[in-house]
Amino acid sequence: MIKQVALVSPYDFAQNGGVTEHVRHLTHQLRQRNIDVTILAPSSRSDVAEPGLVSLGTITPIPINGSIARTTISPAVVENVCTLLAQQQFDIIHLHEPLAPMLPLSVLNASPSPNVGTFHASGERSFGYAASRKLLNWFAQRLAVRVAVSPAAGRFAQQYFAGDYTIIPNGVDTERFGTHVAPLPAWQAGRPTILFVGRFEEPRKGFGVLLAAFTEVQRCLPQARLLVVGRGDPQPFQAQAAAQGLRDVHFVGAVSDELLPRYYRSADVFCAPSTGQESFGIILTEAMSSGCPVVASDIEGYAQVVTHRQEGLLVPPCHPEALAGALLHLLCNPSLRRQLAAAGPATASEYAWSGVSERVVEVYERAHAVSRPAQRMVFVPPALPVSPGPLVMTNQGAMALPLPIAQPAALPVTHESKQGVYPMLTEPFEARVRALTQRVVGRLLGRSRITPNMLTILGLLLTLAVTLTLAAGHLVWGGILVLLTSAFDMLDGALARATERNSKFGAFFDSTIDRYSEALIFLGLLLHYQGVQGSQLQVGLVYLAIIGSLMVSYTRARAEALGLDCKVGILARPERIILLSIGLIIGWLDFTLAILALFTNLTAGQRMYHVWTQTEGKQQQSSVATSARRSWFASRDQSPS
Repeated sequence: MIKQVALVSPYDFAQNGGVTEHVRHLTHQLRQRNIDVTILAPSSRSDVAEPGLVSLGTITPIPINGSIARTTISPAVVENVCTLLAQQQFDIIHLHEPLAPMLPLSVLNASPSPNVGTFHASGERSFGYAASRKLLNWFAQRLAVRVAVSPAAGRFAQQYFAGDYTIIPNGVDTERFGTHVAPLPAWQAGRPTILFVGRFEEPRKGFGVLLAAFTEVQRCLPQARLLVVGRGDPQPFQAQAAAQGLRDVHFVGAVSDELLPRYYRSADVFCAPSTGQESFGIILTEAMSSGCPVVASDIEGYAQVVTHRQEGLLVPPCHPEALAGALLHLLCNPSLRRQLAAAGPATASEYAWSGVSERVVEVYERAHAVSRPAQRMVFVPPALPVSPGPLVMTNQGAMALPLPIAQPAALPVTHESKQGVYPMLTEPFEARVRALTQRVVGRLLGRSRITPNMLTILGLLLTLAVTLTLAAGHLVWGGILVLLTSAFDMLDGALARATERNSKFGAFFDSTIDRYSEALIFLGLLLHYQGVQGSQLQVGLVYLAIIGSLMVSYTRARAEALGLDCKVGILARPERIILLSIGLIIGWLDFTLAILALFTNLTAGQRMYHVWTQTEGKQQQSSVATSARRSWFASRDQSPS
């Protein structure tokens, strides 16, 4: 049933990380099942040796969830994804962190295939999810099946995007990590050895806690040593260790895939002192599979993998004294270490990739069955055996889901459009909104003496109120008024269509007033920043945003005057208004102005390039036909400016 699969990752595929390693191993397992796999991910290097990798977008480091995510926010990804998905058909598109910008969202928006999304992150809250919940829920509706790597990850996603989440954990390569691996001779001197693996620079990994605990460990066991494997700048920690009088703290750096299992086999104890926000302890399963006893923080993501005093010891997070006590207890108790080391491989085998990949393929088949049209459904008699399915997160908690081997009739059938299931803000949805607005406005104002031009002028007067509100420093109220006045832009066009008073001058007048309205909003921001000391940067961003906004409109108007089509770009007026209002309301105004200043001018550049390709440049080798975009805030001719 499943022959071609696309695996989508938002993170730099040239750098090792939890999601990247997950995608690599899953790719290997799927190919062993004769499934053709294409990997869509950004990459900072062109020499990454991964068959089937399609690199999309440039890399930008972004702080998120206590870490630095090396991802892409390049607007070019949108067009590249559309071209790729138009040329190649996949049975399943499996997106990891499906609601992360920019690549997964671009794929999810353009996907014509059944989509499966795996949520890896966990934590207490996400400001990004909270601020964009409404928007991201449109994308989330396009996921036929939602997967989480742990109950913690499922609850984290569920608090923003309600639904059922199938729990399928990360896998461990039990053939690569095992007791058969030979230790490294350089570290076999009979001295107590503690191993740390991870990005030690990130505070949530808790290496600072381990370094403080190692002070007490070395005071009691002077011959103890600490091995640190992972990428990062060791100098600050080396200085800290020297100031505390610590010896034998060895920063090995990043190691190859072949050497990492040998480091686990060379250590007496593996330590994972993370402070939180860990959805699953993949490094714990690697250590356990290697027969290395574990000391880890007692956080949910780790506690679901390690049972206290069975495969390791769990201690309160951010507690150096407790961590030091657990490390000393193991280092001084060889019999307990042997007991924990013997139990580790058996537990780790439950997370072997062979079993995990089997559950992933079951999810693929379920998603494929859900997304098929009703007339293509195959009804199987209920006498077929039923295999126990994976754990599912529902709104009421975690429950075991009995998964039929083949009973697609019991699954809900979704309605699939040309762009996929539940497309975001597609033309039919917007057309219904415009039709409803037209009926309401026609009934209320159709028989009055109010003309569309009067409504246009009234909208301009309301924008003056926005200018005064922003100039007075009431930014949140200004953001709310921006949304209200922008929604008011629908009324003049709706009245013109309802009363059949469309005219060329009306469309011209409406578009011209829209330019004034947008400029007045920026004027209010300029007046506000004039009274704020040290706001030269913000003033410059406002000027650049004004220039970009005007150039976006001018480039299209000039192109159409030459008889050329110019409906391209990423920040037309609706997007600019929505971005600005959100930035005002949630308080991210500086960030929003930076985006507007950059991407409005980039949009103008896109339109200049588009005109060049139609006149003097070479036509693009491939193009994707798309319907003309409509907008709630479009002018009367129904074309966004």
